[in-house]
Amino acid sequence: MANTTFNGPVRAQKGFQQINKATNTGVVTSRFLGMKPDLTSLTATAVGTGATLTYTANVITINDYTGAAAQAVTLPAATVGTIVVHLQSKDVANAAVAALSFDCAGSDVFRTGSKIETTSGAEVTIDTSIADETKMTYTPVNAATNIFSTGCYVYFTCFEKGIWNVASDLGKYTTATAGTFLFSA
Repeated sequence: MANTTFNGPVRAQKGFQQINKATNTGVVTSRFLGMKPDLTSLTATAVGTGATLTYTANVITINDYTGAAAQAVTLPAATVGTIVVHLQSKDVANAAVAALSFDCAGSDVFRTGSKIETTSGAEVTIDTSIADETKMTYTPVNAATNIFSTGCYVYFTCFEKGIWNVASDLGKYTTATAGTFLFSA
């Protein structure tokens, strides 16, 4: 196909994909573009700290998790067009090391190859999801240097039934060099 130029908005209900075709095998790999959703169509709601929470589709959930107690968040069903946003409203307090987990509902999974910032040895690195992983967990450290703090976002977007895409805005401070995000089954 030739290059195409549009004059006006380009709209898609199921996201945009860039594909790569391996020259030696012909295998096509898709990459979804635009993982950080436009938030204008979403409502926002604040929730109190709880051991277990279930997030709602198409809502920015403002969560005051501090790390003082573990919290397990269950995402809604991954249906095409669904967006879920976690907005961290408080700093993860010192002396707090209890984890925050995001669990997929039912048989939903995180897209294989999803990336999330994490830390190791006071340096930012990346954790990559593998096939069939259904949980993403943040574990803070007992320090004021956590990468997940006030004003950080985690975005969950569904372009394909049963599969969550993940994007994030983490490490808002230059001292943010601690705490781990990890995918798991």
